[in-house]
Amino acid sequence: MPDDYFVYFPQAPSRGICPCVATAAGFTRILPHTPYPPRRHPVDHHFTWSNGRVLRAFQIIYIPSGRGALQCGAQQKRYEIEPGTVFLLFPGVWHRYAPDIKTGWTEHWMECTGAAFDRALRQRVIHWDRPVLRVGISPDLIDAFQLCHRWARRATSARAAALASLGLHLLAVLDNIVSTDRPPARGDDVIQEAQALITERFQERLDMRELAESLSVSYSWLRQTFKARTGLSPKQFHLQIRLQRAQDLLANTSRSVKEVAGILGFDSPYHLSAQFKQRVGTAPREWRRQVSARSRHAREAS
Repeated sequence: MPDDYFVYFPQAPSRGICPCVATAAGFTRILPHTPYPPRRHPVDHHFTWSNGRVLRAFQIIYIPSGRGALQCGAQQKRYEIEPGTVFLLFPGVWHRYAPDIKTGWTEHWMECTGAAFDRALRQRVIHWDRPVLRVGISPDLIDAFQLCHRWARRATSARAAALASLGLHLLAVLDNIVSTDRPPARGDDVIQEAQALITERFQERLDMRELAESLSVSYSWLRQTFKARTGLSPKQFHLQIRLQRAQDLLANTSRSVKEVAGILGFDSPYHLSAQFKQRVGTAPREWRRQVSARSRHAREAS
């Protein structure tokens, strides 16, 4: 998981060449009983709950854990934000939002402009009358935002193009969610809560039977229903989240494989290496070397 950050890179949209231009991105963990927003943003983006704000661009905000509220539009309609919620901010539309003071939340966000978003609005992939999407813990969204965070903090000439493509990718993920939307089936809320708990406690050696008990369901029901909804068992989902975090640490820090294994709660560096190689296809040290080489080549090419 990245460190808290936000970055703004305003630029004029290309004349019909690029259908998406990324103008800002960020990631923040808001702890319970913490003022919000925790830091002052640029004057055209900063807001308080009492005043709200209006943006000139689209924003996609994903809340994988925590709770809060969003109000938006001329009627100031209120939406409750739960774990696994995406909410959309539209240019020219007044809004305000904040986490619940008792729970805080974790937010991933990206801001974009461009013809692709205007077209998505016309085609109702996204729309003013549906600013909130209940998507659960979406591996596709998590992967897309993790890439976004990496590129947003790189000062390279390739950053703008990479972020533009990631903005389009996020839009495609939302299009898929909207096109396959269905009324929530019985048990979806429990599975979403289980996903949120596993994601928040990924560093722990979780006992899935205890997790099921905390959710007031049987372990067999949790295992079967979780896999039916996500394609993974709870243990596989837990491992997937930990390996994603391992990739983040290997790519963005100088920590050793032993240190990474300790941070993520693996039994040993060997355990991490074996699981990493089995699922990623390469041993951690070799994967880090390849990522470093690609980054170096990109810098040299620029």
